[in-house]
Amino acid sequence: MDFRLDETQQAISRLAAEVVAGADRPERLWKGLGQAGLLTLGAPEREGGAGLGVLETALVLVEIGRGAAALPALRIDRTALIIEDPKDQLPDWVRWDAASRPDPHPLAVAAACALGDGALAGALDLTARHIRTREQFGRPLATFQAVAQQIADVYIASRTLHLAVLSACWRLDASRPGAAAGPGWSGSATAGGRAWSGSAGDDLAVAAQWLTAEAPPAVRTCHHLHGGLGLMIDYPLHRHTTLIRDLVRFLGGAEHALSTLGERCVPRPD
Repeated sequence: MDFRLDETQQAISRLAAEVVAGADRPERLWKGLGQAGLLTLGAPEREGGAGLGVLETALVLVEIGRGAAALPALRIDRTALIIEDPKDQLPDWVRWDAASRPDPHPLAVAAACALGDGALAGALDLTARHIRTREQFGRPLATFQAVAQQIADVYIASRTLHLAVLSACWRLDASRPGAAAGPGWSGSATAGGRAWSGSAGDDLAVAAQWLTAEAPPAVRTCHHLHGGLGLMIDYPLHRHTTLIRDLVRFLGGAEHALSTLGERCVPRPD
């Protein structure tokens, strides 16, 4: 399976990264994303959107998470995932504080995993930059074996989550009506976690389990490697940690995600 992004997807990812990096305030972020056409990538063309898939929208969410920006609202229209400005969200849009929701919509799970993917990648970037420039005993922290081993563990967790998110989003797109693919998500607007089917549901469950189980300890390692700097309010690492915690709560926590994955692995009787 080839997970390399095509030219359009690469351009979306680069543009989203530029907009997020250039926005110093939340209102500028959403205005910039809207002006760049990145909020409506998943909206149908009849509604003025680009009619693209879940993966393209997820790439924007990854960059929002990488910048640890405010969580966006999500509008789910059957098989379309649309990003909305959080201050304009309506009651039927996805609210990330709805931690008690037992089975979030599959597209909401994919979006949460994409945001978490970006949040962990952003924390990794901050930490890698810190240990390259911070010196102890006249040497950069990155040259110490114990530090190198710990940042390597964070890298593995981040890259594995990224692969799981790409796989899940690709499967969701492949199982949309009219797509040439094998069994996957049915696309029902009311489908919850237990209604996920086939390979799309399996990959979603893997991504959710990896985010909930592996991202929290990985970001704690980032704090450890930063020392006291990671706890300062004017340093951005705490925003990545808060974002990951919010997403883990939205998905029900590590034990719930593991149970969901385990139920999918147990053969069902005929």
